Amino acid sequence: MTDEQSQAKVTIRNLSTQSSEDFSVRRGMGFQALCTKHQTSIEFDCREADCGICMFRVVSGMENLSKPTAGEKDFLNAMKAAPNERLACQTRIFGDLEIELDDYSVPGL
Repeated sequence: MTDEQSQAKVTIRNLSTQSSEDFSVRRGMGFQALCTKHQTSIEFDCREADCGICMFRVVSGMENLSKPTAGEKDFLNAMKAAPNERLACQTRIFGDLEIELDDYSVPGL
């Protein structure tokens, strides 16, 4: 496998700041590792599929993500998440991907 074949392009669009970030990552890398290696706009708290702060929306490339863990499925079902929403703390990247982040904070808190 060449270096180019072992890399995936990840585009993160932040809707609240109207910004976009592109990263070249090793296929199989998790979002937690991506965010440790690079400064991104993805936020984490529990890292265990309990809080949802790292939820993102997949614009393209859903087939290039790891399958949801049992904990992630339970959380997303409880939150009535859309089919294209995932948790970064539970997800690995296996190919090119474009995601969106939204500001889920409550104004005034």
